[in-house]
Amino acid sequence: MGHKPETQTQAIDAEAWLRTNGLRATHGRISIVRLLDASPVPLTLAEIHEKVRAKGCDFATVFRFVSILEEKELVQRVAWIDGTTRHEICAKDGHHHHHYLICRTCHKVEPIDECVVERFEDQIAKERGYAGLSHSLQLSGVCPQCQKPKTAKTAKQRKPS
Repeated sequence: MGHKPETQTQAIDAEAWLRTNGLRATHGRISIVRLLDASPVPLTLAEIHEKVRAKGCDFATVFRFVSILEEKELVQRVAWIDGTTRHEICAKDGHHHHHYLICRTCHKVEPIDECVVERFEDQIAKERGYAGLSHSLQLSGVCPQCQKPKTAKTAKQRKPS
Protein backbone atom coordinates (compact mmCIF):
# COMPACT_ATOMS: atom_id res chain seq x y z
CA MET A 1 0.00 0.00 0.00
CA GLY A 2 1.60 3.26 -1.11
CA HIS A 3 1.17 6.91 -0.43
CA LYS A 4 -2.09 8.41 -1.61
CA PRO A 5 -1.34 11.44 -3.80
CA GLU A 6 -4.60 13.15 -2.85
CA THR A 7 -3.55 13.22 0.84
CA GLN A 8 -0.21 14.73 -0.11
CA THR A 9 -1.78 17.67 -1.96
CA GLN A 10 -3.91 18.94 0.94
CA ALA A 11 -1.83 21.54 2.76
CA ILE A 12 -1.36 21.46 6.52
CA ASP A 13 -2.84 24.35 8.48
CA ALA A 14 0.62 25.17 9.86
CA GLU A 15 -0.54 27.29 12.79
CA ALA A 16 -3.07 24.71 14.00
CA TRP A 17 -0.62 21.85 13.35
CA LEU A 18 2.04 23.51 15.51
CA ARG A 19 -0.38 24.16 18.38
CA THR A 20 -1.84 20.64 18.16
CA ASN A 21 1.70 19.33 18.57
CA GLY A 22 2.41 21.54 21.59
CA LEU A 23 4.59 24.09 19.77
CA ARG A 24 4.41 27.88 19.66
CA ALA A 25 3.20 29.17 16.30
CA THR A 26 5.62 32.00 15.47
CA HIS A 27 5.80 33.51 11.97
CA GLY A 28 9.15 31.79 11.35
CA ARG A 29 7.94 28.39 12.50
CA ILE A 30 4.79 28.68 10.41
CA SER A 31 6.95 29.52 7.37
CA ILE A 32 9.22 26.51 7.96
CA VAL A 33 6.27 24.12 8.36
CA ARG A 34 4.57 25.47 5.22
CA LEU A 35 7.81 25.13 3.26
CA LEU A 36 8.44 21.54 4.38
CA ASP A 37 4.80 20.64 3.76
CA ALA A 38 4.77 22.11 0.24
CA SER A 39 8.13 20.75 -0.87
CA PRO A 40 7.93 17.67 -3.12
CA VAL A 41 11.45 16.68 -2.00
CA PRO A 42 13.35 16.73 1.31
CA LEU A 43 15.30 19.94 1.93
CA THR A 44 18.71 20.63 3.46
CA LEU A 45 18.90 23.02 6.40
CA ALA A 46 20.64 25.52 4.07
CA GLU A 47 17.77 25.30 1.56
CA ILE A 48 15.22 25.81 4.34
CA HIS A 49 17.17 28.80 5.68
CA GLU A 50 17.54 30.34 2.21
CA LYS A 51 13.77 30.25 1.71
CA VAL A 52 12.71 31.51 5.16
CA ARG A 53 15.42 34.03 6.05
CA ALA A 54 13.24 36.84 4.66
CA LYS A 55 10.77 35.93 7.44
CA GLY A 56 13.45 36.77 10.01
CA CYS A 57 14.75 33.24 10.61
CA ASP A 58 18.50 32.94 11.04
CA PHE A 59 20.26 29.61 10.46
CA ALA A 60 20.44 28.80 14.19
CA THR A 61 16.65 29.21 14.49
CA VAL A 62 16.08 26.89 11.52
CA PHE A 63 18.49 24.32 12.97
CA ARG A 64 16.92 24.41 16.46
CA PHE A 65 13.34 24.25 15.19
CA VAL A 66 13.98 21.41 12.73
CA SER A 67 15.72 19.52 15.57
CA ILE A 68 12.61 20.00 17.75
CA LEU A 69 10.40 18.70 14.92
CA GLU A 70 12.68 15.66 14.59
CA GLU A 71 12.55 14.94 18.33
CA LYS A 72 8.74 15.06 18.18
CA GLU A 73 8.86 12.74 15.12
CA LEU A 74 7.05 15.32 13.00
CA VAL A 75 9.97 15.69 10.59
CA GLN A 76 12.38 12.98 9.54
CA ARG A 77 16.00 13.19 8.50
CA VAL A 78 16.83 11.61 5.14
CA ALA A 79 20.34 10.59 4.09
CA TRP A 80 20.17 11.68 0.44
CA ILE A 81 21.84 9.80 -2.37
CA ASP A 82 24.30 12.69 -2.96
CA GLY A 83 25.56 12.49 0.62
CA THR A 84 23.59 15.46 1.95
CA THR A 85 21.30 15.28 4.96
CA ARG A 86 17.80 16.46 4.17
CA HIS A 87 14.58 16.89 6.10
CA GLU A 88 10.98 16.20 5.23
CA ILE A 89 7.71 16.46 7.07
CA CYS A 90 6.33 13.05 8.04
CA ALA A 91 3.59 11.90 5.71
CA LYS A 92 0.07 12.94 6.61
CA ASP A 93 -1.33 9.51 5.75
CA GLY A 94 0.49 7.85 8.66
CA HIS A 95 3.41 6.51 6.63
CA HIS A 96 6.80 7.77 7.72
CA HIS A 97 8.77 7.43 4.55
CA HIS A 98 8.87 8.54 0.98
CA HIS A 99 10.57 7.16 -2.08
CA TYR A 100 12.26 9.09 -4.88
CA LEU A 101 13.62 8.59 -8.38
CA ILE A 102 16.55 10.94 -9.05
CA CYS A 103 18.22 11.70 -12.38
CA ARG A 104 22.00 11.49 -12.09
CA THR A 105 22.44 13.98 -14.92
CA CYS A 106 19.97 16.85 -14.34
CA HIS A 107 19.17 15.96 -10.68
CA LYS A 108 15.41 16.07 -11.30
CA VAL A 109 13.57 14.34 -8.46
CA GLU A 110 10.32 12.45 -8.89
CA PRO A 111 8.42 11.11 -5.87
CA ILE A 112 7.42 7.43 -6.13
CA ASP A 113 4.01 6.74 -4.60
CA GLU A 114 4.20 2.96 -4.48
CA CYS A 115 5.99 1.13 -1.69
CA VAL A 116 7.14 -2.41 -2.34
CA VAL A 117 9.26 -2.48 0.81
CA GLU A 118 6.46 -2.19 3.43
CA ARG A 119 5.63 -5.91 3.50
CA PHE A 120 9.32 -6.76 3.82
CA GLU A 121 9.63 -4.19 6.62
CA ASP A 122 6.64 -5.74 8.44
CA GLN A 123 8.15 -9.21 8.04
CA ILE A 124 11.54 -8.12 9.43
CA ALA A 125 9.84 -6.34 12.37
CA LYS A 126 7.89 -9.50 13.27
CA GLU A 127 10.85 -11.85 12.82
CA ARG A 128 13.26 -9.74 14.85
CA GLY A 129 10.88 -8.17 17.36
CA TYR A 130 11.47 -4.58 16.29
CA ALA A 131 8.86 -1.84 16.63
CA GLY A 132 8.53 1.46 14.81
CA LEU A 133 10.59 0.46 11.79
CA SER A 134 10.88 3.00 8.99
CA HIS A 135 12.86 3.28 5.79
CA SER A 136 13.61 5.59 2.89
CA LEU A 137 14.44 4.64 -0.66
CA GLN A 138 16.09 6.61 -3.44
CA LEU A 139 16.73 5.22 -6.88
CA SER A 140 19.02 7.01 -9.30
CA GLY A 141 19.26 6.76 -13.06
CA VAL A 142 19.19 8.92 -16.17
CA CYS A 143 15.81 10.47 -17.02
CA PRO A 144 14.33 10.24 -20.55
CA GLN A 145 15.12 13.91 -21.27
CA CYS A 146 18.80 13.47 -20.41
CA GLN A 147 19.01 10.31 -22.56
CA LYS A 148 18.11 12.25 -25.73
CA PRO A 149 21.10 12.85 -27.98
CA LYS A 150 22.46 16.38 -28.04
CA THR A 151 21.54 18.37 -31.14
CA ALA A 152 24.13 19.28 -33.77
CA LYS A 153 23.83 22.93 -32.69
CA THR A 154 24.82 22.04 -29.12
CA ALA A 155 27.72 19.90 -30.37
CA LYS A 156 29.05 22.78 -32.54
CA GLN A 157 28.97 25.17 -29.58
CA ARG A 158 31.23 22.85 -27.58
CA LYS A 159 33.74 22.33 -30.44
CA PRO A 160 37.02 24.20 -29.92
CA SER A 161 37.74 26.72 -32.71
